[in-house]
Amino acid sequence: MKRQIITLLMLLLFSGPALAYHRIGDVARIKGQEENTLHGVGLVVGLKGTGDGDNKVMMRALAQYMDLLGHHLGTNQTGQPQIEELKGVKNVAMVFVTAVVPPGGAQQGDTIECQISSAFNAKSLDGGTLMLTALKGPVPGDPAVYGLAKGLVSIDDLTKPQTGRIPLGCQLEKNIRNNFVTKDGKLLLVMNKDHATFQTTAEIESQINSQRDFIPESGDTPVARAIDQVQIEVTIPRNYEKNPALFASLLLETSLAPPQVDTRVIINERKQVIIVGEEVEIGPVVVSHKNRLIQVGDQQINEAVALNPVADSQRTKLEALVGALNALKVPTADIIDIIKMLKRKGALFGELIIE
Repeated sequence: MKRQIITLLMLLLFSGPALAYHRIGDVARIKGQEENTLHGVGLVVGLKGTGDGDNKVMMRALAQYMDLLGHHLGTNQTGQPQIEELKGVKNVAMVFVTAVVPPGGAQQGDTIECQISSAFNAKSLDGGTLMLTALKGPVPGDPAVYGLAKGLVSIDDLTKPQTGRIPLGCQLEKNIRNNFVTKDGKLLLVMNKDHATFQTTAEIESQINSQRDFIPESGDTPVARAIDQVQIEVTIPRNYEKNPALFASLLLETSLAPPQVDTRVIINERKQVIIVGEEVEIGPVVVSHKNRLIQVGDQQINEAVALNPVADSQRTKLEALVGALNALKVPTADIIDIIKMLKRKGALFGELIIE
């Protein structure tokens, strides 16, 4: 059966009533709400001849691990382990291990998932087991051990057997807490990259300063101050100084006016995905595909396709054109090429983003 690729049309109805309730937390986060990544280097054993083979770095690491466990290899004239004794070991691979701590932090004893990736030329990690591995970080150079990882490696994508994961394979050895209040009693809002504009930060500053519960005592400066298009500094009001977590919650829940309608088209060519904003319009144009002709405008065409029967604008929406092309079973790759040509011709009224 021929595989069919489905084009996704995500209509971003920013101007409709469905998104009337729009919060600060939808477009920004409080600094300190970041994920942290722990990292380490370990050994996966028990492979079926798909390991690193005679890689000297792996053999030295294996010799050191064996030494820690009390099994000492012979040493050469310089006092180094005789790694030649480990030649031909094909069931061991050196791997990089990472574990992502969620934005809320984690407590000692918590378990989280870890990701495993081959460091050298292992053909597959399938069936292997990660030996106990110390994870450091998240700041490079920090010698502290924050977690210990071990367990059976699970391969999710058989076409990429050099990477895998261990569900709940990392146990935290230290508390990881993200401080969100600065030393001078302030919060810092950081805009999401898709909403980082001077207009948006100015709007958020104004909205925060208009909240009755956030208004400072007489004579004090407003609590919010937009620093640039990315950051907004917010001073915790005196009535919330003893409960900053509550203030942070109320701050992120503060409603905003719905953003302007979206006029962007995002195309992911690798995944064959098209995301079209509802307000993206196209000018008069004729699209010819094989033996079909689709016309947008006043000219006659040789195949009737209802592009936008309920449009209230003189221009046709790109959404309707893509829908018509889908109805004619035009391949997704061809639709992507058509959208690119519309942009080059100047007939696409919107921003085109190719990923």
